[in-house]
Amino acid sequence: MKGVGCAAILLLFGMAGPAHSEASPDADGAQPRQNHINAHVILGEALQIKGDLDGAIAEYQKAINAEPENYLAHYDLGIALYAKGDLDGAIIEYRKSIRIAPNNYLAHNHLGAALYGKGDLDGAIAEYYKVFQTNPDYLDAHYNLGIALYDKRDLDGAIIEYRKAIRLESGDFRAHNNLGVALSDKGDLDGAIAEFRKSIRLNADYTHAYGNLGAALNAKGDFDSAIIECRKAIRIHADEPNSHYILGNALRNKGNIGGAVIEYGEAIRLQPDHPDAHVNLGAVLHQKGQIEDAITEYRRAILIKPALPNAHYNLGLAFQAKGNLEGAIAEFREAIRLNPKFDNAQKSLAGLLESKSDLKAASGEMRKALKPGR
Repeated sequence: MKGVGCAAILLLFGMAGPAHSEASPDADGAQPRQNHINAHVILGEALQIKGDLDGAIAEYQKAINAEPENYLAHYDLGIALYAKGDLDGAIIEYRKSIRIAPNNYLAHNHLGAALYGKGDLDGAIAEYYKVFQTNPDYLDAHYNLGIALYDKRDLDGAIIEYRKAIRLESGDFRAHNNLGVALSDKGDLDGAIAEFRKSIRLNADYTHAYGNLGAALNAKGDFDSAIIECRKAIRIHADEPNSHYILGNALRNKGNIGGAVIEYGEAIRLQPDHPDAHVNLGAVLHQKGQIEDAITEYRRAILIKPALPNAHYNLGLAFQAKGNLEGAIAEFREAIRLNPKFDNAQKSLAGLLESKSDLKAASGEMRKALKPGR
């Protein structure tokens, strides 16, 4: 069962501000020319603030045509392209800006965000660390680095970076929330709950923190409090699928199967590709005796995310309940392939093999399940 909801991923960055190029007047009229180039950059920034990205891009390109080594124009063009969703173009422009001005820590931070968006976590992490060579206390880079390290499953590293961000800005509610998520994944539920509550105190409308708090309370066994927090999240933002999903988990744990079915269904309506909601909806339908409907949900989960051990295991249980033993064996084997330490799948497979009189194979599976240190 899925635990705490996702971290609120918000890659932080800002415009370069008023640091435009300057040149001293000389005999050949360099100053008027430079002023003309700067005017394109300034106009581009103004258009971008107004939301006219195409107009901004055109102005930055005019500045670059007039002065190809203008680091600020390349940097601002990268921001505009990123906002347009052109990550490849943004990466090119940030790198041009950095080649011209290697100490432009803002460009390194933005390049990290663009690389993160492309799924290049190692590249993003490298750029965030470069920020600290020039500005060790740059809040946004610590926050962004925490997100990238979390996604790399370096929970200790992520916790360090979120705490640095909070040291620099104690009122950063997103950093408190994300720190809570990392602490929860480390098994520190009390620490996580404390951080989620801090996030809520700083921003009473931050739905992610309520949902995550609900998930942590659910994991602690405080189902009533979990339900209260999830319903707060839904009152703030009714269209957040994870809030409904986590509420479904808490209701299921309270024994309210009908309520859980409704909440999982709502999570799926809002996010049809939510694999965990499909798995858990299948599980409660199975509990209600609706085996065919459960099989449908497990298959939908696998279609969305094939490498989901619980979905294969639960599908195996459903097949077993329907008398499809060969199908059950195949699903248990797949669950074990995906997670070799999946003890319940090992035991279920051993039991089925034993029932089929394959005692040698059953004995082997049971030895794996009972192996010390698993």
